[in-house]
Amino acid sequence: MTQNKLCACRYFVLVSVTLLLASLLQLGCRGAKHRAEYISKGDKMIIAVEIVPKHTFLAEYDRFAILVVNGKEVVRSKLFPDSGGYASSNLYRCSPMLYMLQGYFDTWVVDVNAGTITEGKCQSSNPEYVGIFEGGGSRSWNFYSSSERKEMKLEPKGG
Repeated sequence: MTQNKLCACRYFVLVSVTLLLASLLQLGCRGAKHRAEYISKGDKMIIAVEIVPKHTFLAEYDRFAILVVNGKEVVRSKLFPDSGGYASSNLYRCSPMLYMLQGYFDTWVVDVNAGTITEGKCQSSNPEYVGIFEGGGSRSWNFYSSSERKEMKLEPKGG
Protein backbone atom coordinates (compact mmCIF):
# COMPACT_ATOMS: atom_id res chain seq x y z
CA MET A 1 0.00 0.00 0.00
CA THR A 2 1.36 3.42 -0.86
CA GLN A 3 2.01 6.07 1.78
CA ASN A 4 -0.90 8.26 0.50
CA LYS A 5 -3.41 5.40 0.62
CA LEU A 6 -2.27 4.44 4.12
CA CYS A 7 -2.64 8.04 5.30
CA ALA A 8 -6.11 8.33 3.72
CA CYS A 9 -7.16 5.04 5.33
CA ARG A 10 -6.03 6.23 8.79
CA TYR A 11 -7.87 9.53 8.27
CA PHE A 12 -11.06 7.67 7.31
CA VAL A 13 -10.85 5.46 10.41
CA LEU A 14 -10.20 8.47 12.67
CA VAL A 15 -13.18 10.39 11.25
CA SER A 16 -15.43 7.32 11.49
CA VAL A 17 -14.50 6.66 15.12
CA THR A 18 -14.99 10.34 16.00
CA LEU A 19 -18.46 10.41 14.42
CA LEU A 20 -19.43 7.18 16.15
CA LEU A 21 -18.32 8.46 19.56
CA ALA A 22 -20.10 11.79 19.03
CA SER A 23 -23.37 10.07 18.13
CA LEU A 24 -23.13 7.73 21.13
CA LEU A 25 -22.44 10.69 23.40
CA GLN A 26 -25.42 12.55 21.99
CA LEU A 27 -27.70 9.56 22.59
CA GLY A 28 -26.54 9.40 26.18
CA CYS A 29 -26.97 13.11 26.87
CA ARG A 30 -30.23 13.80 25.06
CA GLY A 31 -32.35 11.97 27.59
CA ALA A 32 -30.81 13.76 30.57
CA LYS A 33 -33.78 15.68 31.97
CA HIS A 34 -33.49 18.40 34.57
CA ARG A 35 -36.62 18.98 36.61
CA ALA A 36 -37.39 21.67 39.16
CA GLU A 37 -40.58 21.71 41.23
CA TYR A 38 -42.73 24.19 43.11
CA ILE A 39 -44.62 22.20 45.73
CA SER A 40 -47.76 23.78 47.15
CA LYS A 41 -48.07 23.39 50.91
CA GLY A 42 -51.70 22.46 51.40
CA ASP A 43 -53.00 21.57 47.96
CA LYS A 44 -50.88 18.44 47.26
CA MET A 45 -50.03 20.09 43.97
CA ILE A 46 -46.74 20.45 42.10
CA ILE A 47 -45.90 22.75 39.22
CA ALA A 48 -42.68 21.63 37.57
CA VAL A 49 -40.56 22.92 34.73
CA GLU A 50 -38.41 20.33 33.00
CA ILE A 51 -35.60 21.07 30.57
CA VAL A 52 -34.21 18.47 28.18
CA PRO A 53 -30.97 19.12 26.25
CA LYS A 54 -31.46 19.39 22.48
CA HIS A 55 -27.76 19.14 21.59
CA THR A 56 -24.66 17.45 22.93
CA PHE A 57 -22.46 20.53 23.06
CA LEU A 58 -24.82 23.52 22.89
CA ALA A 59 -26.78 24.90 25.85
CA GLU A 60 -30.16 24.58 24.11
CA TYR A 61 -33.14 22.91 25.74
CA ASP A 62 -36.71 21.84 25.14
CA ARG A 63 -38.82 23.14 28.03
CA PHE A 64 -41.93 21.54 29.53
CA ALA A 65 -44.43 22.70 32.16
CA ILE A 66 -45.96 19.90 34.23
CA LEU A 67 -48.89 19.89 36.64
CA VAL A 68 -49.03 17.11 39.24
CA VAL A 69 -52.02 16.77 41.57
CA ASN A 70 -52.17 14.16 44.36
CA GLY A 71 -49.06 12.47 42.99
CA LYS A 72 -50.45 12.03 39.45
CA GLU A 73 -49.23 13.94 36.40
CA VAL A 74 -52.32 15.72 35.11
CA VAL A 75 -50.88 17.63 32.16
CA ARG A 76 -47.56 18.29 30.43
CA SER A 77 -47.19 21.16 27.95
CA LYS A 78 -44.26 22.02 25.74
CA LEU A 79 -43.08 25.58 26.32
CA PHE A 80 -41.07 27.88 24.07
CA PRO A 81 -37.63 26.27 23.62
CA ASP A 82 -34.48 27.71 25.17
CA SER A 83 -32.01 28.64 22.44
CA GLY A 84 -29.22 29.32 24.92
CA GLY A 85 -29.55 31.19 28.22
CA TYR A 86 -33.32 31.68 28.22
CA ALA A 87 -34.67 28.70 30.21
CA SER A 88 -35.70 30.62 33.37
CA SER A 89 -39.37 31.14 34.19
CA ASN A 90 -41.04 33.21 36.90
CA LEU A 91 -44.01 31.68 38.72
CA TYR A 92 -46.91 33.88 39.90
CA ARG A 93 -50.11 33.10 41.82
CA CYS A 94 -53.15 34.73 40.20
CA SER A 95 -55.65 33.18 42.63
CA PRO A 96 -55.57 30.17 45.00
CA MET A 97 -55.80 27.63 42.15
CA LEU A 98 -54.55 29.66 39.20
CA TYR A 99 -50.88 30.31 38.44
CA MET A 100 -48.93 32.04 35.70
CA LEU A 101 -45.60 30.82 34.36
CA GLN A 102 -43.71 33.59 32.56
CA GLY A 103 -40.56 32.95 30.54
CA TYR A 104 -38.48 35.20 28.32
CA PHE A 105 -40.67 34.65 25.26
CA ASP A 106 -43.88 33.02 26.51
CA THR A 107 -46.51 33.19 29.25
CA TRP A 108 -48.70 30.30 30.38
CA VAL A 109 -51.62 29.90 32.79
CA VAL A 110 -51.72 26.80 35.00
CA ASP A 111 -55.30 26.12 36.12
CA VAL A 112 -55.15 23.54 38.91
CA ASN A 113 -58.95 23.06 39.07
CA ALA A 114 -59.31 22.49 35.32
CA GLY A 115 -56.03 20.54 35.08
CA THR A 116 -54.81 22.64 32.16
CA ILE A 117 -51.77 24.60 31.05
CA THR A 118 -52.68 27.12 28.36
CA GLU A 119 -50.88 30.02 26.75
CA GLY A 120 -52.02 33.32 28.25
CA LYS A 121 -51.76 35.68 31.22
CA CYS A 122 -53.45 36.21 34.58
CA GLN A 123 -56.63 38.26 34.60
CA SER A 124 -55.36 39.76 37.87
CA SER A 125 -53.47 43.00 37.36
CA ASN A 126 -51.11 42.29 40.26
CA PRO A 127 -50.30 38.58 40.56
CA GLU A 128 -48.19 37.43 43.54
CA TYR A 129 -44.61 36.47 42.70
CA VAL A 130 -44.02 32.92 44.00
CA GLY A 131 -40.49 32.26 42.73
CA ILE A 132 -38.31 31.36 39.75
CA PHE A 133 -37.29 28.21 37.89
CA GLU A 134 -33.64 28.84 37.12
CA GLY A 135 -30.40 27.15 36.11
CA GLY A 136 -29.22 25.14 33.12
CA GLY A 137 -25.81 24.72 31.53
CA SER A 138 -23.26 24.40 34.33
CA ARG A 139 -25.75 25.57 37.01
CA SER A 140 -28.16 23.08 38.55
CA TRP A 141 -31.82 23.46 37.56
CA ASN A 142 -33.91 24.45 40.62
CA PHE A 143 -36.99 26.29 41.82
CA TYR A 144 -36.18 29.21 44.13
CA SER A 145 -38.98 30.71 46.24
CA SER A 146 -39.57 34.45 46.47
CA SER A 147 -37.71 34.47 49.80
CA GLU A 148 -34.64 32.93 48.10
CA ARG A 149 -34.62 34.99 44.88
CA LYS A 150 -36.10 38.41 44.26
CA GLU A 151 -38.33 38.82 41.25
CA MET A 152 -36.29 39.25 38.08
CA LYS A 153 -37.77 40.74 34.94
CA LEU A 154 -37.07 38.21 32.19
CA GLU A 155 -36.07 40.19 29.11
CA PRO A 156 -33.96 38.79 26.28
CA LYS A 157 -30.68 40.57 25.91
CA GLY A 158 -29.46 40.33 22.33
CA GLY A 159 -25.88 40.63 21.55
